Amino acid sequence: MQRGVAKWSAAAACAGVAALLGAGCSRASLSGGAAYPTGRAQAVTENIQVTRRETHITLTNTSARAFGAGTLWLNAQYSRGIDGLAIGETLTLDLREFRNEFGEKFRGGGFFATERPDKLVQAQLELPEEMVGLIVIAEPLR
Repeated sequence: MQRGVAKWSAAAACAGVAALLGAGCSRASLSGGAAYPTGRAQAVTENIQVTRRETHITLTNTSARAFGAGTLWLNAQYSRGIDGLAIGETLTLDLREFRNEFGEKFRGGGFFATERPDKLVQAQLELPEEMVGLIVIAEPLR
């Protein structure tokens, strides 16, 4: 009888671990974002301004080109997918939605932040056919 209990306990433990990890989840969803594509060179810089407002960024496409779905990269480390950016469109995104390949969030700061916020120094849009640089507007000095 003792052996039957041990087998059942091991099975229950395995089931509990699977439930905690999210049995239906893929490894990518558990680990966060993708690794930065170091093998892709930035082809061009487009006239898309990226402005930071505390915990959000705003992208404004003032170029004469519309962009389809792609991955927005910040500081060549944190990424988030976007559906596209039309000519003249402005898009506001929460910095906490950006993740690096280890699942760590971009430290956006804010009133309750316990760590210093990350600086935004580079933004790029990865498209299937090219890597496009964006114009980061410097944050005002405080």
